[in-house]
Amino acid sequence: MSDKFLLTCDPGMEDIVEMEIREKIRNAKTYRFFNFQGKILVETDRVSDLFNLHSIHHIVKMKKEFYLKEASLDEIRKIIKDVEIEEMESAKSFRVTSQRYGNHTFTSIDMQKVAGEVIQNKYKKEVSLKEFDLNIRFDLIGNFGFIGIQMTKQPMYKRFKKVFHHSAAIKSTLAYGMIRLAEVKENQTFLDPMCGSGTIILEAASLYKDRIKIFASDLFPDIVEKARENARENGLEKFIDFKVADATRLEENFSNIDRIVVNPPYGVKVGKKKDLKAFYWKFLESSNKAMNQEGRMVLITLRADMFRIIVNRSKLFKIVHERVVESGGIFPHIFVMEKL
Repeated sequence: MSDKFLLTCDPGMEDIVEMEIREKIRNAKTYRFFNFQGKILVETDRVSDLFNLHSIHHIVKMKKEFYLKEASLDEIRKIIKDVEIEEMESAKSFRVTSQRYGNHTFTSIDMQKVAGEVIQNKYKKEVSLKEFDLNIRFDLIGNFGFIGIQMTKQPMYKRFKKVFHHSAAIKSTLAYGMIRLAEVKENQTFLDPMCGSGTIILEAASLYKDRIKIFASDLFPDIVEKARENARENGLEKFIDFKVADATRLEENFSNIDRIVVNPPYGVKVGKKKDLKAFYWKFLESSNKAMNQEGRMVLITLRADMFRIIVNRSKLFKIVHERVVESGGIFPHIFVMEKL
């Protein structure tokens, strides 16, 4: 018998999640959760397969979806009283985790307190914020909400061990989505020319192993060495060729590259606007020289307007797809480009 699960993901990457589910989980049915971003519903009896997905953050076994006519704590209390959570019978302890979006007269902490009180009174189980058997997930988006059991203790985008963390690194889930948008094929050459801590190349190596040729480079030798250490920590070093290289002079180190997937300096944590404009232009010129005629690039940036103008004026690449995603409260654009 199939159960219903809510999967959370990077807002703007829902189609990537649905595509991965179709490929990996037989007979699974997917739906959008009230058409809200960052959430996908799936019906499946292959629960263990959900934990193999690369595109999601958390897995929640659904207990109830609801709509509140009046978004108040009293209404919330009534909803929770009516929800049966069979798993609570065998649990010794639990906690409640809540997220709230929209304008309300209460906070997510208020929601957690009310839900915790009702569930504790009903099942007579101990509340423990750290050593818990069940994590009851209770979210409210405007007047729409759900209650379920969160099956993941930490976000699935934290799947790689890292001895070095870069302040401007993206989540591995975003890296996965960008790689999928690159449409990587077996035996192709793949490059991240600003690898930082190595999130993109770790994701590529975990997906393709030796079925593609993976290159990673950065301008600074110590950064390259730290990315290598991260790859070694995850048993992926043997699948990646590391180089010290200038991203504005890639043709000196690379040729005939099929795919470039890159997270360049955003211009928020790294880089000034005037420097970024010249840098992006030189990077596009260099990438064009290093790639073959069928080359495709996927790039994420917060400087979308600036970058779009540079691409169009350069006449080196054409933008075939652009989307906005949300990550950590910022809204970068992902550009998919093909070489002209």
